[in-house]
Amino acid sequence: MKRQEAQRNAREIVLPEGRRVSTIYKSDFPGGQGPVLLTPRSVWWGTRDMVFRADLATSKREVYLPWAGGKGAVQALELDGDSVRVRTDAREAKIRTDSEAFEGYVRLRLGEEQLVPPPGVCQKIAKTVEEWLGVPYLYGGNTKVGCDCSGFVGAMLRVAGKSIPRTSSAIAQSGKPVLGELRFGDVVCTPGHVALYLGNGWQAEAPQTGDVVKRTTVWHRANAAAQRFL
Repeated sequence: MKRQEAQRNAREIVLPEGRRVSTIYKSDFPGGQGPVLLTPRSVWWGTRDMVFRADLATSKREVYLPWAGGKGAVQALELDGDSVRVRTDAREAKIRTDSEAFEGYVRLRLGEEQLVPPPGVCQKIAKTVEEWLGVPYLYGGNTKVGCDCSGFVGAMLRVAGKSIPRTSSAIAQSGKPVLGELRFGDVVCTPGHVALYLGNGWQAEAPQTGDVVKRTTVWHRANAAAQRFL
């Protein structure tokens, strides 16, 4: 008998037994088209350059974003022993879920927009982030009168007693490079810019002149990498 396959449309995957898994990864953003891989415990799917996984038992979801030079639209997902082989139009990579070996991807656990930071100093940082939301952008600033991206991130990490370089380019060369899973307090680095990761795909940043400190998502950040200071 031919094995039944999962069916996919722009917003969901329909499993052989009729169960439906949403592929929408942000509010009202269709999941699009792409390959689907069904395993005994999970359903995997590709959307643009991202790889998603949903646990069939718990319904918890996670995403693997191309990171630090990883690229290419996902074309195929194949089970390879304990790994998932990802083929894109630019490369091949393996994702091992039992380790942080993701070959050019970084994992983000997805959840509700209501974020719960880890206990201890991370909660102090989260409270400080809330107090700084709405602070106007000011080039060279690092106070609640006004701040730029690196000034904001530096001020948040000082709450934890951490001192980091003043410029975004120097921050991107410091700390411990993140090669596996993003955690609260990691610094997301893109060319000429830094932001503070909050969890569930969210970050806080002082984005640009004329704007204010706010929460944004990490989706589709070109040439992104991350540094860990906590």
